[in-house]
Amino acid sequence: MAGAQNELSVAERRRLREEERKRAAGAGQATPAGTEVAIVELANNPRNAREELEGLEGLAHTYSESGVLQSLAVIPAHVFQAAFPENADEVGAARYVVIGGNRRLAAARLAGLDQLPILVNRKATTRKAILIAAATENVARQELKPFEELATIEELKAELGTYDAVAQALGKSAGWVSQRRRLHNLQPEVRKALEERTEGMTIELARDLGKIKDPEQQLAAWQKEKALAAARATESGSGKAAAGKPKAAKKLPKQSGDSAGNEPDTTTKERRDACAAAVAAFEGDASRLHIIALQLPTEPDEAVALASHWLGEAGIGASALSLPSLTGDEGHERQTRAALALSLAHCEVHLTNVGPDNPAHARAYLDWLATHADYQAPDAAHTLTA
Repeated sequence: MAGAQNELSVAERRRLREEERKRAAGAGQATPAGTEVAIVELANNPRNAREELEGLEGLAHTYSESGVLQSLAVIPAHVFQAAFPENADEVGAARYVVIGGNRRLAAARLAGLDQLPILVNRKATTRKAILIAAATENVARQELKPFEELATIEELKAELGTYDAVAQALGKSAGWVSQRRRLHNLQPEVRKALEERTEGMTIELARDLGKIKDPEQQLAAWQKEKALAAARATESGSGKAAAGKPKAAKKLPKQSGDSAGNEPDTTTKERRDACAAAVAAFEGDASRLHIIALQLPTEPDEAVALASHWLGEAGIGASALSLPSLTGDEGHERQTRAALALSLAHCEVHLTNVGPDNPAHARAYLDWLATHADYQAPDAAHTLTA
């Protein structure tokens, strides 16, 4: 009997909590979170950072087949209009404003859907809170293009006062915000390349170029990177034309032979393939390799050219070696990878141009490759003692 009373007590408590929740909903919520509403009651956010909504046709086809499974984040229209009176007319007679899911809303309209699932955000009631909620939705889903992210950051900064406050509001680091602010410094030609996704341009490269304040130096760095990308594309096309040609051969720049410009032999090619693989995937500590490389008298330009090629093949970009970009701690991972590539290149150029005249350095370098790059010289004893 006591057990039944306890069970009844638990059930009663659950019932009372449910009734209390419903009373609260009736008092302050016309529409519970997680319900569906007519699509005509929804308005796009007039302040949405996304300038273009891409891929709507494909998304609309999916929605017409399966419906919209993910709820849109919305706020009551009267709350939005009170916070942004300058945009009140754009909301019109809608009941809700979408702050997360404007692309889904546009695709659903294209698909001819009548209703959509929504989640009502009732905590975002001020201008600042609404901006943060919308920005967080977009940033978390990685839905913004680079310059849209930048515009979002600047709008939040105008509201919050500092970039540190923006980072905190978005749950990001100060470095994350700083990286995106560099896009302010891009020259028009570089900006256009990023917007049009020109061959060789990546968001990582654009941020590095943004650190170069001098316009001419920035443009020169971009032209150099673009030329490298074009060379890689040409080289890749040539590789496809030659039936049966090993894919690894395209990793070797013509200038990477000896100082006279001769092509490297098979052993050198295999060794440099191992170097290229290490640049792309090595995750350990390369301190020993750096110590070896620093003791080698090597022609800097030749080593930089070889390292740039490996970085390009790895998708990191030769700009990681650019001296004007080596400020602060931004891009630490890319700079670590660039240091690895440059040390390998110094060792390679020295071994190719000079030969194993210094058995200690050659032995140490080849030992590092054998340990960290899955490489073993085919005739190690002869190489190290010749």
